[in-house]
Amino acid sequence: MRRIVLIFSFVFSFTFVHSQNRVENVSVGPAFLNLIDELDSCITSEGLNCIEIADKIIEKGKRERVDFMDYLYAKKAYYFLTRNEWDSVITYGRLALENPHPVEEERSDIWTYGHLVNAYYYKGDLDTAIDCCLKMAKILEDGGDPIELGRVYSNIAILLAQSNNTEKQIEYLQKSFKLLEENEDKGFIATAASNLGLAYLHKKDTINTKKWLETSLELAELSNDLVAKTQSNYILSTIEKDLNKSLQYSELSVKYADELKDKTSQSNAYYIHADNLYKLGKSDEAIYYAERAVNLAQEIGNKPSLLQAYKTAAGINYEFGKKVKAADYFNSYVILNDSISSAEKAREINEINTKYETEKKEKQLVEQELKIQQQRANLFYAILGGALFVVVFGGIFIYTRKAQKLKLKQLQQEKENAILNSFILGEERERKRISQELHDGVAAMIGAAKMSLESIPHLAQEKQQEQLSKVRRILENTHADVRYIAHNLLPTVLEKEGLIKATSHFAFEINETKLVNISVTDNNSNAQELSPQLQLMLFRVIQELVNNIIKHSQAQKAEIIFSNSPNGLQIEISDDGIGYDDTEGTGNQGLYSITKRLKSIGGNFKITKGKSGGTQAKVVVTV
Repeated sequence: MRRIVLIFSFVFSFTFVHSQNRVENVSVGPAFLNLIDELDSCITSEGLNCIEIADKIIEKGKRERVDFMDYLYAKKAYYFLTRNEWDSVITYGRLALENPHPVEEERSDIWTYGHLVNAYYYKGDLDTAIDCCLKMAKILEDGGDPIELGRVYSNIAILLAQSNNTEKQIEYLQKSFKLLEENEDKGFIATAASNLGLAYLHKKDTINTKKWLETSLELAELSNDLVAKTQSNYILSTIEKDLNKSLQYSELSVKYADELKDKTSQSNAYYIHADNLYKLGKSDEAIYYAERAVNLAQEIGNKPSLLQAYKTAAGINYEFGKKVKAADYFNSYVILNDSISSAEKAREINEINTKYETEKKEKQLVEQELKIQQQRANLFYAILGGALFVVVFGGIFIYTRKAQKLKLKQLQQEKENAILNSFILGEERERKRISQELHDGVAAMIGAAKMSLESIPHLAQEKQQEQLSKVRRILENTHADVRYIAHNLLPTVLEKEGLIKATSHFAFEINETKLVNISVTDNNSNAQELSPQLQLMLFRVIQELVNNIIKHSQAQKAEIIFSNSPNGLQIEISDDGIGYDDTEGTGNQGLYSITKRLKSIGGNFKITKGKSGGTQAKVVVTV
């Protein structure tokens, strides 16, 4: 039998954060206390629906306008957390944060952030999870429970593992272990040591990996920490070269995971054990544990574990001749990986925008401070002028004004450089995004098609046509993806027929969506005579302005007119929406980008509010 190599991306032992801290200080009164006790009793009874009780408590709180609505919302979020209903956890967690207790010491924010960390983690939104963790740590660092802070540091490190920032990850884990050790924690310190072992494994430092795993198992024996025992054994299983010893470690990992009855730990232990069984040729057992890992991860909606379980099950089924199942698992892996990649792309776009907005605000603050300093300087020199000769006063005043103008000019240049750097960063990320789309989307789907085709000879005659249809659908989707990527790079119509035709085609596509109706008119302009590079730049400008109309104007109709002006080519884009007035084009990043690009080629851009409503944008380019 041919052997494949399965490369595992380990999921750290992530601890649920149930810190009460300030919640213990909340005073709710006897009437609410009885209802909350009833809800707690319901929550601990597995399988019971407690929504009616939770809603009753919240409605009572609203009627009586109580100060502790954050606690009541957090309580309902906790109920959904115990039922693995992540979207509902997020909904009620946000409500809790939006309605804080007026007394800081009685707020439920730490507890709520703990709910949100777990919900976002299991949904695969790791960036939001780490943001919640950092907010939680900030509160705990200001006089909170040090043991709870140690757990939060460990969770931050776990989330940092996704960014491959191993040094920062180890730094947080060491801070976690030190806090837990100093405060004589027995409940989590073994897991923290195990996480350190896994971090050093990612760093390919085998000596420190074994050292921390051995420390973890010693501490776990003292506290019977089943999480640490499970994780440490399956990591030791993967670094052990002797297959029989490796199998012994993975068997122990499965044993402890089953005792723990935690589905995430079981899923992780099962797919590692499945790989060992596969290497020893035990096909039935290997497939059983691989598929159990998938089922458990699906039950709790744990995307990081599910992604690895799909990959493992696909590889093992393929090698043992179950190619139809292998193709199904691999297709599921591709789809899930695609959804996580899409979320990452959206996050990168937000990062660029946030960076730009932050830099913009910082520059505004500096400019304001400079303005205040200028006013103080002017006052000082005015008083001084009464005592000094006019010539001396004039000299000082002129010198000061020049220095300040130079400073302001320098500041403006820095501001423009910062924004341009943001644009350059955006372009680089766009290139990486396209590369990632080709790798994760197109290449993966072709791989799935290949595996599906290879399985056809092994199928019954009546199943072969069904499998061919599945391959056809995969290839059609792949073809559509490639066309979409190519169209985004350089529209075919623009390349072959020029700016006017490309704009008309773009308007037609927008009209098909029914979002707004756009007409395009060419009044014998010379647009087709422009260089291809300039036509592409103007086409991107038109796209940006039309997108602004769709997003912000609430317009029903829009018109694009190409014409000649004394200064060259003129493009007018108008709509019948609510109007927008920003002559300098600095109202947002898109308009500022248009202004900068056109100025760089000697062009001009102006946007005004129409007399009878709507907005008119005018682009003039010297030909």
